Amino acid sequence: MQIPKGLQAMTSSTADTLQAERSKAAFSVAEMNAFIVDEQMRMQLTKVERLLLSEPETFDVRQVYFMSRTEKMDHALKIGRRLIELMKEGKLTGEEISIADMILDINGPFGLHRAMFIPTLQNQATEEQKAMFLSKAENYEILGCYAQTEIGHGSNVQGLETTCTYLPETDEFEVHSPSISACKWWIGSLGVTATHAMVMAQLVVNGKNYGPNPVVVPIRSVEDHQPLPGVTVGDLGPKFGFNAMDNGFLLLDHVRVPRLNLLQRYITVAQGGRVSRPKNVDPKVAYGTMVYVRTQIVRNMSQVLAKATTTAIRYAAVRRQFSGKADKRVDGESPVLDYGMVQHRLIPLLAQNYAMFATSQAFAAHYAESMAELNRGNFGPLKELHATACGLKRWTSDVAIHGIDTCRHACGGHGFSQFSGLNEFFGNQYPNIIWEGDNYVLSQQTARFVLTQVNALRAGKQIADNQTTQYLRAHLPGGHLPKTAPAFTQMPVADLASNSEAQLQLLGFRAASMAAELADSMAVGQSHNRSLVAMQRLCDAHSDYIVASYFRRHLRTLAPASPLAPTLNKLATLLFLYVLEQHSADLLRLTVGAFSPAQISEVELLLAQVIEEVREQAVPLVDALGITDLRLNSALGRSDGKVYENYLEWAMEDPLNREDTGNAIRKQWFEKYYKPVLHAAKNKRDARL
Repeated sequence: MQIPKGLQAMTSSTADTLQAERSKAAFSVAEMNAFIVDEQMRMQLTKVERLLLSEPETFDVRQVYFMSRTEKMDHALKIGRRLIELMKEGKLTGEEISIADMILDINGPFGLHRAMFIPTLQNQATEEQKAMFLSKAENYEILGCYAQTEIGHGSNVQGLETTCTYLPETDEFEVHSPSISACKWWIGSLGVTATHAMVMAQLVVNGKNYGPNPVVVPIRSVEDHQPLPGVTVGDLGPKFGFNAMDNGFLLLDHVRVPRLNLLQRYITVAQGGRVSRPKNVDPKVAYGTMVYVRTQIVRNMSQVLAKATTTAIRYAAVRRQFSGKADKRVDGESPVLDYGMVQHRLIPLLAQNYAMFATSQAFAAHYAESMAELNRGNFGPLKELHATACGLKRWTSDVAIHGIDTCRHACGGHGFSQFSGLNEFFGNQYPNIIWEGDNYVLSQQTARFVLTQVNALRAGKQIADNQTTQYLRAHLPGGHLPKTAPAFTQMPVADLASNSEAQLQLLGFRAASMAAELADSMAVGQSHNRSLVAMQRLCDAHSDYIVASYFRRHLRTLAPASPLAPTLNKLATLLFLYVLEQHSADLLRLTVGAFSPAQISEVELLLAQVIEEVREQAVPLVDALGITDLRLNSALGRSDGKVYENYLEWAMEDPLNREDTGNAIRKQWFEKYYKPVLHAAKNKRDARL
């Protein structure tokens, strides 16, 4: 099957239209990319993509949309093996392998070994244990996974049923799954890959439960990969997405491991069963791996959303529908991106995307500073770090995953095609709102931390100085709402939109007010359960403030006369107005300084105006995010704008259409299915003759 020759060229070339959009740029795309994407990430992306493109026979992902699950896993294992070889050859680092996984959107079976098994050993093993396990893990002599979630317990880590019981008579631990609900479930890299599992289990010594702690449990032989005695392990089967990963289940039947298999940097079980902890250790330090992973999720979500916004905005800019319906007059049909409803769906996502890039850099620095303090024995920053990680993981993954779906819809019917690059991608990224803490549950952890600080202020206690307590102190004297409305709540919206400091004050005041009101309700008997919805809103308000603060902090690093500043400040203002518009009820119901309906109307009008202004820079702005065609893997978002030509060529590559396979398949189906249906009546007539 071939495309007919001599087809007329499209009268409105999508390639020419995309180039015309680029010509509107009010800034240097290269300079914008250098500012918004951190230098290390840019260098890693360039290096890794160059390497991947040099070996297309291994790293090509164009055909992945035609593959079965088994074929995807096989392809992912082929890619994973080659990446490990390149690392051992000194051509890639372990971190760069993770970059390759992100570029290819193939989250293969070696992923959790790098993402969780190794970091847990690095952070929670003693030097003796690192010699036992870490060197082998880093050299891929053992393959690990992180087995925390159980079929009956996900977010409730304290409720895990798997036990790790010390046996003094043999100086061993016995790791056991006492029930079906204790079965480890959803564990990445476990289904067919891992030889060792980092099992989170209730530590029991001399009859006392010391809570969940990580223990290394060998589960498969490194010689023949068969399950070891007492181990029942397997793959979960096909999923909504993420199907190149072997998520698995694990049941342990009184499996014994040496005492030193329990990671003992922060808790020590000596021979005979004496339990001790280092001084000044926060028990929550065992959650350090989860905080690390959430930090990586925050970092990755900016790149994830960038792929979706690039595809949708480029395609909306070149796709034309209807004549004379948009406000802007053009010859022929109007670009879809000129329609207000499309702009309202896509342009705020672009502002959120830029804010994410700034936030990911700032939060990574925050994490590094906190971990350095922890390594010096100062566990003070851990609670605030954990609360911020929970809130930002929720905010970034919610925005990114719902953003991908919005971008799919904005592509119209073609968004339903795998060749859009957004469907397989959506399924692969969707778990980010669930794993490493369901987002609704995480909101409670952030909100509880904020409420604890409010109550400490009310009790006159000394509290740490951090980004959360700073806005609470500023807006809640003594932990209570002020008697009079702050001036920034009474400002005309146009003045707010031109005053970045007032914007941050209003967002901080919104979060502080919600925290004070919720603390008041709970103080007079409102139950925790009845407070959960308010906690979710408080978490969102807190995170809106943190993200806006990080964004503005990053913009302040620009030179005052930078040609990037006008566009970036407009994006930050757009984000601020969008938060107000989306959460107008929060502003209307403020006990002190409530917005009026007229102010909300001002917000809506000004937001629409700013969206229209940013729309003119939308294509240069997504170009500046630096998402290459290799990463897009999309017919609709490709950088040359040749959308429909490539779309048709890709369809012709379907095995049903290829001349080498399609003819045989169609002939077989005709004889087996179509012919009996088509000829049934004729055969019946012939039989009567």
